[in-house]
Amino acid sequence: MLIAVNAGNNRVLLGGYEEDERIFAASIATEPRQMPEDYACRLQQVLGLYGVDTGRIHGAVIGSVVPNLSAVLEEAMRLLGVSKVIEVSSGVKTGLNIRSEQPRQVGSDRVAGAVAARAKGRLPCVVVSLGTATTFTALDQTGALVGSAITAGVQLSVEALRVQAAQLPMVALEAKDEGILARNTVDAMRAGALYGTAAMVDGMIARFADALGQQPYVVVTGAFAPLVTRFLRVPHEHDENLVLDGLRLIWEKNHLGR
Repeated sequence: MLIAVNAGNNRVLLGGYEEDERIFAASIATEPRQMPEDYACRLQQVLGLYGVDTGRIHGAVIGSVVPNLSAVLEEAMRLLGVSKVIEVSSGVKTGLNIRSEQPRQVGSDRVAGAVAARAKGRLPCVVVSLGTATTFTALDQTGALVGSAITAGVQLSVEALRVQAAQLPMVALEAKDEGILARNTVDAMRAGALYGTAAMVDGMIARFADALGQQPYVVVTGAFAPLVTRFLRVPHEHDENLVLDGLRLIWEKNHLGR
């Protein structure tokens, strides 16, 4: 079994793969101050929940946007007996043509998401990730990563609004819909965050279509995708495991464990 690990600012995603089949997908909270032993214990518990014997794991691929966490997770995997571990960083084969002035600054999550989106074979494509940040990653007709846009994520925007506006309360982003005509402050903030993000995504996709010369295929992923996608007007696919699947493809590209 291959274990794919994607470490984000708020959660660490885990995926287990046998050949091309995803056996499980799970997540734990990101804890930057924890040591390799801490993560090894937490990972072992998650694997146990899904009936995975660590002796079955032949390798792991790690992508992280949290400084220093890659090394911690790699050591945690080695403590679990996994000897073949690769990190998505410079020098790792991805097969992705990144047309950027600073390709090394493209986050591993966006690289993996782009690899998985390209493998779907519907190009041009825009990957929309709704997490701590909201990111747009554009692939042209050839599958090259040709451009990006980054803005504050849904929850981050709400928290910034509360901090800067003294009279506004804390708001939980929930899977409920009171409609765009909110009748109280909490619902108004929730509507602004969710409908506003959906409208932004719709508008940004229209602009990407202009730049790419045709309407792109849209794949949406990220922690807040389930809350926002129901309000989108642009045709799209919601793929919650896009980045994990991309990490698996990157592993295969590097021919480890075969």
